[in-house]
Amino acid sequence: MELHLLSAAVFTPHLNTVFTMVSEDGLEIAATLTDCQERPRSTMRGSPRTAFDLVLECPAEGLPFFNGAAFTLRHPVVGSLGPLHVERILTAPADAGTACFQIIFN
Repeated sequence: MELHLLSAAVFTPHLNTVFTMVSEDGLEIAATLTDCQERPRSTMRGSPRTAFDLVLECPAEGLPFFNGAAFTLRHPVVGSLGPLHVERILTAPADAGTACFQIIFN
């Protein structure tokens, strides 16, 4: 699927399912999609879609540190998307045992 055609509606049926994030250098992270929110206030005027973001979570143990990286997102139903810019974020309240990642589409 082409990135400009994506919307929150593509992802919401797959909440609480596992997506695999694959980095350009081959790192694979299996993470559960825990949140998908539309962000109408962040949508640029004239945009063909409403801005939205995804939050994915997985155990933090054994993950290498990175500050934002390009990943391809894979799912058995959604297919393969990317590369996408993925940022590691903090949870609220922060849980040292969980790694959270955010992908923003605007």
